[in-house]
Amino acid sequence: MLFVVHLAPWIRVRMMGVSWEEIPLGHLANLYLVACGDMLLLVGCQGSFPARGDTFEVFRLDQSTEHAMWVKVEELENWAIFISTDKRSQPLSFRNPERWGGRSNCVYYYSHDSEHWAAFELVKPASSRNSFVFISSSNLVQPMWVVPSMFSQSRDG
Repeated sequence: MLFVVHLAPWIRVRMMGVSWEEIPLGHLANLYLVACGDMLLLVGCQGSFPARGDTFEVFRLDQSTEHAMWVKVEELENWAIFISTDKRSQPLSFRNPERWGGRSNCVYYYSHDSEHWAAFELVKPASSRNSFVFISSSNLVQPMWVVPSMFSQSRDG
């Protein structure tokens, strides 16, 4: 079940029935819910620790049926997703990451245990050609995904 909270015109909580049959939960690890535009996404990795050879899969919540269901997403189009194993970091999505030198259709993943972070192109196994891995130089400061207000506006360009 998912719970939907409505804040206007009054506060109320609604339970939403969701079918999980479409998601191969047995082979996905590190599941994250991510708000992406007007979609709710479920992101998971095939592998216990995302590394070269692993892939990320993304499912979108489809509410067009009586019981909502998860539908596999093959492409994020002009979006990128940022995920960290640090529980203080909320998973985020970002539109048009090419504006700051990033890549669309990628899951950026940071592991605070190993101090590595990488970009995984959606549904493609990570390799030296399509991902890049960085090692942190210090364990004092760990990435926290922050979206400055100037980037949160919906602008194409």
